[in-house]
Amino acid sequence: AASPVTLAEVRAERLRPETLLTGTSIAVRRAALSPRVEGLVTALAVDEGSEVDPGDPILTLDARLAELEVTAAEARVAEAEARHRDAIRVRDELLRLKQGRHASKTDIESAIAQVEIADAALSGARADLARARELVERHQLAAPFAGVIVAKLVEVGEWVQRDAAAVELVALDRIRVRATLPQRDYARVSPGSRVRLRFDALPEQVFDGEVVARVASGDQRTRSFPVLIDLPNPDRLLAPGMSARVSVELSDGTIEALTVPRDAIVAKSDGSRQVWRVDADADGIPRAEPVRVEIGRAIADRLELLSGAVDAGDQVVLLGNESLKPGQAVAPQEPQTEPLAEPAPDTAAVK
Repeated sequence: AASPVTLAEVRAERLRPETLLTGTSIAVRRAALSPRVEGLVTALAVDEGSEVDPGDPILTLDARLAELEVTAAEARVAEAEARHRDAIRVRDELLRLKQGRHASKTDIESAIAQVEIADAALSGARADLARARELVERHQLAAPFAGVIVAKLVEVGEWVQRDAAAVELVALDRIRVRATLPQRDYARVSPGSRVRLRFDALPEQVFDGEVVARVASGDQRTRSFPVLIDLPNPDRLLAPGMSARVSVELSDGTIEALTVPRDAIVAKSDGSRQVWRVDADADGIPRAEPVRVEIGRAIADRLELLSGAVDAGDQVVLLGNESLKPGQAVAPQEPQTEPLAEPAPDTAAVK
């Protein structure tokens, strides 16, 4: 019995040409983190592979001396506050005595100056305390952005310098691909150009991105220029160092390409793809034959065919292609459509 199927037509469409490049993924943000003061490492909160969020602790240095300086600075502030209060008390008493002419102008002016001196001393003591507390804070190293620790360069018990990296942090929420563009295509690619990428680590997946920069500094030996492509990486499937095949849409002209609906493409277990082309045999019976194809870019709900023995106008199976066998007779069906709802009666016209 003929298998019922729904057919679709292979269409020829005008698309922008593409250039095929090779590239390597790199980190958009990568930082070698070091503490802001030198000291002895007393705690490490991360290891290689640890995921961190902004503000998460990474390491702690011995801050005992800095904490003692905070205690001393707090005592100096308390002393300065007491001197400030006493200077205000003396000034206010002299001002009251002035009303009864029991205090000289010189004593009053001296008391006012003492208040100003005490006020300045208090401000200085508070600034010293703030500095001491800041030094204690600097014995903690925290993550500046979300990412993954890719290198741990210190251990507990080591003495670290403030200019020596303790860990390396890489952000993975976005990945950048650096590809090499030949000089003939330099003027045909610009920021915003659409890009499709396939990574050798994930050969079955196609990623969409766009060119963020075209670096105007070419390699004199190869006459090529770097282009940078950014793409989101929310599931962290991609990592720096992966190789990629990059298809960049060029900005000038169009080419004719064949397209089919997405559902006409059948993915095989070996990674290949095929369509079922339908032709009539010598008796006029429609039969389906598999045709291996390679797909390119997506255009709305259709896919570009890069290769395969199909031509514009050919009929391929859209629905019912899951269990076909080569040469199987098929019975093309009309595409199903939703039935139109019966119009509601016009109640105003009912008598």
